[in-house]
Amino acid sequence: MKQSGERSLTVLVVDVSPVTWGHRELQRTASDKARKAAGKGSVGPATLQELLSGVQAFASAFSSLERDSALILVAVAGSEVAVVHPRKDDLENYFSNPENKLDSRKIQSDLIEGVAELVSRAATKQSTTKNNNKDDQPLTDSLAAMASAFSMSLCIINRFLVASNAGISALKNNDSWNRGNGDDEGVIGALGGNGSGNGKNSSRNKNRAWSPRVLLIQASDDRPSDYNAFMNCSFASVKQNVVVDGCFIPAPASANYAQTSPYLEQTCDLTGGLWLVPKGGAQSNKALTEVLLSVFLPPRTSRSRLNLPAINKVDFRARCFDTGDILDMAYVCNQCLSIFKKNPVDRCPTCDAEIRLPTISKNNKQQRIS
Repeated sequence: MKQSGERSLTVLVVDVSPVTWGHRELQRTASDKARKAAGKGSVGPATLQELLSGVQAFASAFSSLERDSALILVAVAGSEVAVVHPRKDDLENYFSNPENKLDSRKIQSDLIEGVAELVSRAATKQSTTKNNNKDDQPLTDSLAAMASAFSMSLCIINRFLVASNAGISALKNNDSWNRGNGDDEGVIGALGGNGSGNGKNSSRNKNRAWSPRVLLIQASDDRPSDYNAFMNCSFASVKQNVVVDGCFIPAPASANYAQTSPYLEQTCDLTGGLWLVPKGGAQSNKALTEVLLSVFLPPRTSRSRLNLPAINKVDFRARCFDTGDILDMAYVCNQCLSIFKKNPVDRCPTCDAEIRLPTISKNNKQQRIS
């Protein structure tokens, strides 16, 4: 593959929430049984195994396209979020010396092991929460904490860029994303001895900037309470020129589940990323793998020359920060500008500012009544 002036740095976030995918498995089994009796093939919904197979294929292809690319896999199960590739010590070593390429042969084992551990923790936590929860309280922990995973992704990108730039914060400015120059190789050069051991390839890599992006693959409904945090991450991505791609995998239309993610769709539009909602047959028979490879694999520099799906209509209507409901009229906090369907009592749930209602004089009140 011909190298461009940038190197791809991608953080892939995948939703593996056990409750969500457990429901999909039941729906898929029932649907396939009925269609098989009628002599028809499967039309989804996708299963967790099919999703992980597609993610594995994407990760392997991404690592194979460019030797100097960097890929981090993050999984989110309910309220649990963790990096599944690279694992533990490998991740720290990767941050310390990003010039070393990660072993792509570990992607499959890291993904399976990491997801299994995360799903186990999430299932245990949700079981405990369900036993302690009252009947009238919704179990939001069963929905994926995509805002937390999004925030972690941006932190990983920043930490990676700091490690790659001899301790210079990536938040300083976009120029600091460059690998430096031959006169000052910083910590990375010092770790390699005299800094000239890698020859021409090392010198060429130092002059190539990183092209960071986040790919969010979501299957759960949006958490209403995550709207504020999610949009803050979106604005941070815009400021730091981090492209966010989104792939929402919906349940069948007949099920009582969301068919899209307004939060993720708005983020993709704001950051100039790709947005896709594969439905029906696009989720079954390894079609998810084709979607990930054909739509989301190409780097940012190649997208202008490809016929990729465009975001035509985005729902930017105001939403309650507490319930997530779409609002035409709302109460707005004058401190943090949070929007609420009902007037908060005493303090703002977002910024904890004290709410002081204006007092109406007796004469004023009589005039309004009349």
